[in-house]
Amino acid sequence: MAQSVLPKYFSDTETRSLQTGYSNGDVVSVILRIKRVEDSGNVLINIAVLGDGGAGKSTFINTMRGVRSGDQGAAPVGGYEASVNPVGYPYPSLPNVQLWDLPGSNSLGFEMSRYLKQVQFESYDFYIIVSQSRFRESDGELSKKIQQQGKGFYYIRSKIDNDAYSMQMQGTDFGEGQRQIRQDCLDNFHRVSVEPPAIFLISGLEVTGYDFPKLQSALASDLPKIKSTAYRLAIPRMMQEIQRPRRQILMWCIILWAFLSGALGVLRLPTLPLLTATLCTVSGWIYLRRQLGVSERELGILSGAVAKPVSLLKADMDRPSPHKLQLLVPKALLLVVIVAFTVVGLTGTFPPVLLIVCGAVSSLAFTLLVLMCSLDDRLRSVQNLAGALFDETGVTVYRSVAVSTA
Repeated sequence: MAQSVLPKYFSDTETRSLQTGYSNGDVVSVILRIKRVEDSGNVLINIAVLGDGGAGKSTFINTMRGVRSGDQGAAPVGGYEASVNPVGYPYPSLPNVQLWDLPGSNSLGFEMSRYLKQVQFESYDFYIIVSQSRFRESDGELSKKIQQQGKGFYYIRSKIDNDAYSMQMQGTDFGEGQRQIRQDCLDNFHRVSVEPPAIFLISGLEVTGYDFPKLQSALASDLPKIKSTAYRLAIPRMMQEIQRPRRQILMWCIILWAFLSGALGVLRLPTLPLLTATLCTVSGWIYLRRQLGVSERELGILSGAVAKPVSLLKADMDRPSPHKLQLLVPKALLLVVIVAFTVVGLTGTFPPVLLIVCGAVSSLAFTLLVLMCSLDDRLRSVQNLAGALFDETGVTVYRSVAVSTA
């Protein structure tokens, strides 16, 4: 599966058009074109079916698709992993849905982080965790990783026919036994601090029995929300790819400003490091603001198109980055170093050559860091603006299903 997000929603020609439009400053038009794609019904939705080896993932996929294990194109079954890579299968009941059979989380001999990288875990739009007999440690780890992404999932207790037979032999009421299994699943999700998803008790061989019909119905009902959530979560990466050509050009401009700041600091004047760092940084900041800013007129056009007040759009753009505070420390330290070299240079305490070299280096580093941060902040504000135009309630539907099937 492709690591890039844009090819999933746009052709190569459309991608180049979006990148060109953004580079030419037509930000609002680019954002509105992205928003229109959300309503398209032709976007492929990738659903990962995962869990331990032998849990019944392949059997479940075959039954969902209405094929038997021996049929052509069926997922291979038999308690072993046929491939160390995910394999996709179309789901005929829902157009543009692909079910991906992932290798067992315990079958590759990898620790969880390597396993997730191997199966390209973050590239899927929705997840179905299949488990047998009991809630496993890997189920908790996988569910936490899914929740961290903000995506939804179902939890399946497979081979429930074996549990039903065991309950019958022990004289246990099956209805009460099912209630206990569901409650155990809920308790375990709460134990690992994960919001419980929809829980289904199924037999992979009985498409009309147990919770299999409910599962199929829930997936069909949830599909629009799955698409909406997947698209909303893809917006930041999508915008990064659209912005990439423009960012590369501006990065070269920033490097030139930084070298200019450092080069001027080589001149034998003790106050130059502070002056050049200040002037080059401020002029670069103004240039980036003009190149990447969204004007009031453009915000007004966007506000009218999406029926959202300009004040809210501005608030969305100004949403702070979680990394912004972390970068304040190195910037402050570099500024202190520049000021210190300037003060020491005026007093003549150290050799002029040492002061000039150190001042030039610190001046270059300060200008480069500040302008790079400013560039990323400007780009991120547009990403925030694009993401704010989409519904942010995608996960609630999976919780409501969990209640109705419990």
